[in-house]
Amino acid sequence: METRPGQLLPFTNVKDGQGSASANQQQKRVLEKVWGSVEKAMGEIKNALLSQLQDPSRTLEEHEKTIE
Repeated sequence: METRPGQLLPFTNVKDGQGSASANQQQKRVLEKVWGSVEKAMGEIKNALLSQLQDPSRTLEEHEKTIE
C-alpha cells in the first residue's frame, strides 16, 4: 500500500492537502476492518488446530501433519 498510495481508495479532490485527512481516516477504517477480519480468521484457525492436537483419538502421524 505504501508503494501505491491511493490504490485501495482513489483520491479525486486531493489538491494542496484538501481532503487528505478524511481520505486517510477512511483508509485507516478500511485497514482496521480488514485487520480485524484477519485476526478473527487466524483465531479460528488457531482454535481448530489446538483442538486437533488435543484430540487423543488422532494418530501420531495426524498430529505431525497438524503441526506442519
